[in-house]
Amino acid sequence: MPLYEEKLVCPLSVRFTQEHIRPVFQNGMELESTIREIKTKPGIGDYDVLLDPPFGAIEIIRWHKRDCSGDELPAMHWLTFDNRRLYCLQRAAAALWPKRVGVAVQALYAATHGYDRKDNSMTAGRKVSIGHSPKLLTDRWDWRQSLPATEQAAEGHVAAAHALVAKDETLAGVEQLMDAPAPPSMLELFFQQGGALEQKAKEAPSEARSTADASSPRSSAGVSEPQNFAVAEGLCGKWQGAKEGETFEVRRTAEGLECACAAPSKGKGGPRRVELWYDETSDLLWWGDAGSMYAQGAEIRSQGGRVRWYGASDGSWTPKMTWRWVGDGVEAAPREAKSQRTQRRATRAAR
Repeated sequence: MPLYEEKLVCPLSVRFTQEHIRPVFQNGMELESTIREIKTKPGIGDYDVLLDPPFGAIEIIRWHKRDCSGDELPAMHWLTFDNRRLYCLQRAAAALWPKRVGVAVQALYAATHGYDRKDNSMTAGRKVSIGHSPKLLTDRWDWRQSLPATEQAAEGHVAAAHALVAKDETLAGVEQLMDAPAPPSMLELFFQQGGALEQKAKEAPSEARSTADASSPRSSAGVSEPQNFAVAEGLCGKWQGAKEGETFEVRRTAEGLECACAAPSKGKGGPRRVELWYDETSDLLWWGDAGSMYAQGAEIRSQGGRVRWYGASDGSWTPKMTWRWVGDGVEAAPREAKSQRTQRRATRAAR
């Protein structure tokens, strides 16, 4: 049996496990700025819209939770230990009210060891406080008290939204949740962009049409050189793979971005070199000419010290490869310092 299934759930049906959260992620990104980056896409089934956040799917688990405040009787609920990400998702869902909002999650079949010791919510996860410490709280979040006012004509939609939240909250197991749609494959992205690419090719000067020809997925970005400065700046440098001694060093070349891949088990033939190319339309960075893997541009731009690579054809949000930041090859500066340099360079480039 798998450890989890990729499912859809309304984020308002999921509860917190911590009594308070900090207003920033571990990589320094503020929750408020992250909320503004959450996008939406068309819904399926009971969901009017689906959230498309700039971070990975949260993990949820069905848990028997006691309300220490006494406002609710003990009951089973969907809970998560990704509390800051859930807060961002609930803020986005509440802003869209009374639309019925869903999001892709990883629904666990069983909790890992020690999960219960991390659960300290006193309100059965209904509320969470925000602040840098329990003594410096700046806000208290409960989506039930934060919904926008709706007109009387929308009462039917409000009732339907409440019904969806209640339905998802009472589903007894992973199997009852709706399956999450698979992400589009590289081939599907290519055909989705084909019409626009063909028009661009017609408008391009004759000497430039060879690189704008829609006969190859590489043409989706016109990508002999990355068009997004922040993606290139966020990726250049040295990264550590999951295996011991496995390194990936990204640098700019005349053609764009190139990755030198080195692993002790690959012999003495030197590092393998792979070309990387950025597709501005989908905000994805592709691996190699065939585009066998991709990474999300938003994650690279955040400079959080991690880049996850997903398979282009397996339809899974489980990364096939994860990189950890080592250095920029110039100086052993912290990731935050590089982010500041990126902002200064971008400012100079815009002048």
